[in-house]
Amino acid sequence: MRNPLVKRIPKELASDWHKYLVIILFMVGMIGVISGMYVGRDSMIAAINAGKEELNLEDGCFELSHKASDEMLDSISTGGMADVKQYFIDEGMKEADEKVAEEIEKELRSTVEEAIEDGVRAQCEAYGITDEAMIQEQIKTAMDENFDSALDEARDSDEFKKAVNEAYEEAHKKVLKAVDEEWEDIAEEYKLNDPGFSPVPVKVFEHFYRNESEDNNNDGTEDATVRIFKSDSTVDMASVIVGRVPENKNEIALDRNHAETVGVSVGDKVRISGKEFEITGLVSFVNYLTMHESNTDLMFDAFGFDVAMVTPEAFDELPSRLHYNYSFFYESEPADKAAQKDTSEAFLKALITQSVVYDNELKDYLPTYLSQARNFAISDIDGDSTGTGIFCYILIAVIAFIFAITISNTIDKEASVIGTLRASGYSKGELIVHYMSMPFIVTIAGAVIGNALGYTAFRGMAVNLYYNTYSLPTPRLVWSPSALVKTTVIPLLLMFLINLFIIVKKLQLSPLKFLRHDLTKSRRTKARRIPAWSFLRRFRIRVLFQNMPNYAVLIFGVILSELMLCFAFGLTDSLVNYGDKAPEMVFAEYQYMLMGYKDKDGNVIETDENTAERFSCHSLMYPKQKSDFSRFEGMGSGGDESITVYGIADNSQYISLPADVPEGSVFASTAFRDKFYLKEGDVLSLHEEYENKSYEFTIKGFVDYDGGIAVFMSNENFNKTFDKKSGEFSGYFSRNEITDIDEQDIATVITVEDISKVTTQLMHSVGGFIEIFKYAMIILAAALIYLLAKIIIERNEHSISMVKILGFKNGEIGSLYIIPTAIVVVLFTLISLVVGYFLMLWIFHAFLLQMDGYFAFYMKPLSMVLSVLYLLVGYAFVSMIDFFRIKKIPMDVALKNVE
Repeated sequence: MRNPLVKRIPKELASDWHKYLVIILFMVGMIGVISGMYVGRDSMIAAINAGKEELNLEDGCFELSHKASDEMLDSISTGGMADVKQYFIDEGMKEADEKVAEEIEKELRSTVEEAIEDGVRAQCEAYGITDEAMIQEQIKTAMDENFDSALDEARDSDEFKKAVNEAYEEAHKKVLKAVDEEWEDIAEEYKLNDPGFSPVPVKVFEHFYRNESEDNNNDGTEDATVRIFKSDSTVDMASVIVGRVPENKNEIALDRNHAETVGVSVGDKVRISGKEFEITGLVSFVNYLTMHESNTDLMFDAFGFDVAMVTPEAFDELPSRLHYNYSFFYESEPADKAAQKDTSEAFLKALITQSVVYDNELKDYLPTYLSQARNFAISDIDGDSTGTGIFCYILIAVIAFIFAITISNTIDKEASVIGTLRASGYSKGELIVHYMSMPFIVTIAGAVIGNALGYTAFRGMAVNLYYNTYSLPTPRLVWSPSALVKTTVIPLLLMFLINLFIIVKKLQLSPLKFLRHDLTKSRRTKARRIPAWSFLRRFRIRVLFQNMPNYAVLIFGVILSELMLCFAFGLTDSLVNYGDKAPEMVFAEYQYMLMGYKDKDGNVIETDENTAERFSCHSLMYPKQKSDFSRFEGMGSGGDESITVYGIADNSQYISLPADVPEGSVFASTAFRDKFYLKEGDVLSLHEEYENKSYEFTIKGFVDYDGGIAVFMSNENFNKTFDKKSGEFSGYFSRNEITDIDEQDIATVITVEDISKVTTQLMHSVGGFIEIFKYAMIILAAALIYLLAKIIIERNEHSISMVKILGFKNGEIGSLYIIPTAIVVVLFTLISLVVGYFLMLWIFHAFLLQMDGYFAFYMKPLSMVLSVLYLLVGYAFVSMIDFFRIKKIPMDVALKNVE
């Protein structure tokens, strides 16, 4: 027999459709947006990872001064180190032999000439010839007749041969001594005497390029630098996003992100080094996901740098010099990050020795695991899940709250029905199943629609946000288990458990209590005494007292709503505030990082700039403690914080440190202190990222620096700690531009403009996400207030119906029930701003623990006012709806109550 209770489900849905519609929309919005973010992120990561194999991503690259011979490439491919010391000896011997031979020949000729001249003069003297002109004539004749034979005779003499052997032997000894004296320094600098070295076999491919000027608006001026590769390259290939690859000499394919940034598309014409090309395609190179022209650039530049491809014929006709760049692939892939570092360093040693032996200078070397152009976007996309996760956790808490209050309200409304059904013989189990059905149906509907939108519309929205920032391949739709668990499974479990708990608890009451609407286990024996105020005022106070549990729920809902608004406004304000203050958070106007502290001739790099000051720096990792929101723990897992260790000159004009700081003690930046709650006397355990090596430091104090996570020590202690040579340093701080250091010796220059560029890019990267969160939070906060206010009116339907019978008008009734609610909302909106703000400080700190770097949570006064105003305006709109709902409550509701 069909269960009659099933017929009530459509009726319940129709009678309370607006409440269920709001819940469904809330679920759809939450699940759609968050799953869209997760799926979009996972889709992009999947496409990027797939490109490693499909587009043949290199393990690294190196550039030589000129084209390598086949013999050199074969030697490089072995991965073994050449015998550089023997090469230096052989070259020294060769040069010494040439010099000795030249000196011997010069000396021999001089000796023979002197012997012939002395013999002629002796003969002339014997004959009494004293005329110098006649003597010179005789000398010239003798030279012409006897020089060659005399020279041969001298060469064949035993005395000459002995002298020659001694000269060569002495020269060779000097060569060996010179090589021995210099070899230790050379071997130490490049670590060529490593007893644990193992060859790293590789495959090497040509991947030449040219850097040309790009005029993308055809105005005759250079707009960008474009790095051009051949279209037939078999390594580091490109994914075609729009159009096709070039097929003719006058065609070119540009990077998609750069093209969209500067406003060109397929079919447009651009000028490359003065020659016109037609754009046939927009592509994404597998090794250029961001437009980093140099790996030392602080931030990529999609405006000023581009990567492109042309046909081989067009490539050969380009005017700029050819860069002899080679891609390499390991025969055996490294297992992890530490192995990548070890393998890369071993291959670099081999490469240095081979370039020396083959007299082909190594201009650049970059393993892919350190490539900014390849890894910056991946790291940023992967890190976006942090903010999405916190947004998800907040909404899950809100959904749990909504489930709790809606089912409790449903039980209160259905009290008479439940009492009748229980009295009619329906078991508790049947009623539990019935009253669990509607929430389950609503939740499933929201989950299905939300996931459908998450994998379609919202996924596209997330992908477009990434596309606006990075040069990414076409995304691949992938199944996201994390999105399903966080946005669907957890809400379903919450719905089931919360509803089950409340229904089971309520059904413990007797059927008679349900019929009487007496759903409390204890009741006050007498009413509260109220001062002798006017009737309406006392009535409002009585309404307030009678609805204390309902208002407690409303207050909690207001706090949740204000928390969402603080999240919405605070993230934007925090980023803008960081961007505004970032230029002030620098040590100096210019910060020069050097390739090394000596130039190619072995001289210490000096400058005449009087504001320049040496400093040293080194990067270590700080293991994070696992927080409530943390996904990482342990060393080397990828979740550790990057710490910059600075060595500061004595009496520094840029960073003030005490003169007597002992070795092993450091001063931490205030950003480091605030992020990890450090205090003076704490012991820091820092470790190398790619080595099994750790250091311990004691915090002696703090440096007022919010621009980064850093620790500071004297340069002397720095060199001792990291086994550097005395006097070694990493770069210069300066208030003015340094112009007397060779650009080849400078790794990078960080200026205030670079810091501003970083913050601008940060806003560009995450600003889109934050705006989505902001408007979603505002809408969800309004929906929550709507549900809460609606429930308060529904729980007072009997009282409202009774006062209607007593002759009160709708306006008077509205003032009796809406004004007390309004007072509570206004009062606790102001209080909840404070509560929400401090809750947000804690949540934001948990959020930052999953990210590198630090910036403080900040809300502008205007944002605080707006967060309160939005909530009150939303409530005012809800109050109007409540007033219309009061008007529709019939008077027979009170007459139907059997209490």
